[in-house]
Amino acid sequence: MFVAFVLLVSIFGLAISATLLGNPVPVSQGPANRRAIIALVYDSVCLAGMVAALFPAACSGTVRSRPSAEKQEAVQRRTTTILGISFLHGHHPVEPKPAEHELLVGGKSFCATCYGLLSGAVLSLTVVTVFAVSSWPGWTQSEPAFFMYYVGVAAVVLGLAQTLVLRLGARARFILAMVFVVGTSLMLLATDLITADFMADLFVVLLAVFWLLSRISLSHRT
Repeated sequence: MFVAFVLLVSIFGLAISATLLGNPVPVSQGPANRRAIIALVYDSVCLAGMVAALFPAACSGTVRSRPSAEKQEAVQRRTTTILGISFLHGHHPVEPKPAEHELLVGGKSFCATCYGLLSGAVLSLTVVTVFAVSSWPGWTQSEPAFFMYYVGVAAVVLGLAQTLVLRLGARARFILAMVFVVGTSLMLLATDLITADFMADLFVVLLAVFWLLSRISLSHRT
């Protein structure tokens, strides 16, 4: 039922977003500092996602008790110690051996999806911020912006679909999670370039929030 709900809302949201693209305007609609406001909202979402990836609620926090001898090595592999406090690298329980969802880097293991989302958030935040402070003109009659939009849609679809495919390796999970977040930024940039409309931009940001929360929920279910 939840998957059906996500699909219905996503299809409905994409239909509205695409309809807004069909009505480009020659002048900016909304506040004069539209891009800065939208970038601030979107960047706040990215920052919240980065915090969630670095400190996942399901198993974040300190390792308060001494692990058993059987899991001692696994705990060391899955944690980073800062100022004497050990933090876990993901939302999955510690396992004796690396699982298919873990990336091994420098003797440490990281949740591929969490750090893929983190990497995508860093890239997207940077791109959207640079776009907001630049004087990039609108592409109201240009095909590249529409191409950018639909590439973003494809990236989001792949990112959501990945959570329903159980047998993917860590690298594939990392890449698709990163592409998923970058896809939302491409949709946002394209929407602004085509419509120059504050509400159209804000609608894409709200869709991105819905998709991010849905992806996290779907990931926990699988």
